[in-house]
Amino acid sequence: MSQAAQATAPPPPAPAPTPASGAVATTPTPAQPSQTPRRLRLLTIGVLVAGLLFGIVGGACFALQARALSRAEANAEQLVRVQQIQTDLLSADATATNAFLVGGLEPPAQRARYDQLISETSELIAAAADAQPADADALAALNDEVVTYASTIELARANNRQGFPVGAQYLRTASAGLRADALPILDTLVAVNAQRAADEMDARPGWWFEAIGVLLLAGFVLTMIFVARTFRRTINVGLLTGGVIMLVLLVGGAIALGQTGSALNGLKADSLNPLTAAAQARIRGNDAKANESLTLISRGSGAAFEQAWKDSAAKVDDALGTVQSDELTQRWTGYTTVHGQIRKLDDGGQWDAAVALATGTGDDSANATFGAFDDFAVGVVDGLAGDLGSGLRAPRTGMIIAAILALAAGVAAALFGRRGLALRLREYR
Repeated sequence: MSQAAQATAPPPPAPAPTPASGAVATTPTPAQPSQTPRRLRLLTIGVLVAGLLFGIVGGACFALQARALSRAEANAEQLVRVQQIQTDLLSADATATNAFLVGGLEPPAQRARYDQLISETSELIAAAADAQPADADALAALNDEVVTYASTIELARANNRQGFPVGAQYLRTASAGLRADALPILDTLVAVNAQRAADEMDARPGWWFEAIGVLLLAGFVLTMIFVARTFRRTINVGLLTGGVIMLVLLVGGAIALGQTGSALNGLKADSLNPLTAAAQARIRGNDAKANESLTLISRGSGAAFEQAWKDSAAKVDDALGTVQSDELTQRWTGYTTVHGQIRKLDDGGQWDAAVALATGTGDDSANATFGAFDDFAVGVVDGLAGDLGSGLRAPRTGMIIAAILALAAGVAAALFGRRGLALRLREYR
């Protein structure tokens, strides 16, 4: 090669530097993909679950409230049924003892009334056992006591028709057995069913929905905040719509549950408690009427029965204080006034006149004045029972509607939230 060519040739490339001992060669890594799409997918699942859970919990809580109201109504009906059994039994005993005072063949009207009351008692016992299986065993025991009572009364009647003094003893035995064996069973059933009705009316399962619903709504709010910061947009229409649906149902549900609770508290004070008291006034009134006759039957040795009359009369007075019915109180006072006249006649040695006043049918007789009280008490009990039933049915219908709305709202919130996140997710595709 000529010297000129060598002079113009480029210099050879410099050799690559040798890595220092211990050094590691590195190669550039590709950029990591964004985590936002993955988070959006997870949030979509969370929003769907939260919305559906909101609907399920809300529907379940409102349905449980409706179920509690239904059970309260059933227990109130059972309470009325059991108290009617108690009233019929004591009314039958009052009728039998009063007819016994007449001597010989008892008045046909009173015999027919006694038979009707015993028949109604048997029918009500069977109906009560079917309506509330939890009471079945107690009612079966009660039925045995009623059969024993009725059989003993028949023995008393048979002996009384023939003029045998032992008839009076059979009558006292029957009445004592009724009070010692049958009435305690009924007292227990009354207390149990009254407590059941009160407990169901006090049930408030809706607070679960309010507590859980607030947490689920908070999840929606946090999701909206994340999306707003990530995409630099203040409002996500889908999430906002779902959150508003949940908020509206939470507020509306709280108002509905609060109004229902207030209404139930009012029902307890204005219907359930007076209903129980009015029925007790009838029950103890009939007990007193029977003891009035038993006092006369004992002819001079009936102090214990007169004391029983006073005890029952005191319970009637207490019950009337709860019922707060002036008319019912006046009618009871009318009867107690006549009873005072009977006691005055009997204590003054005018037993026949006392019996005539106790067994007569005139307007001023014990039978007529007590009948006026008892008949009016029936109307009071029926009216209060009707008010209680309608008062429990009205909010129950509202709770069923609220349960359906809660389920629908949960599904709607889930779908709107999913749509709102889906729009953001499309920006990465």
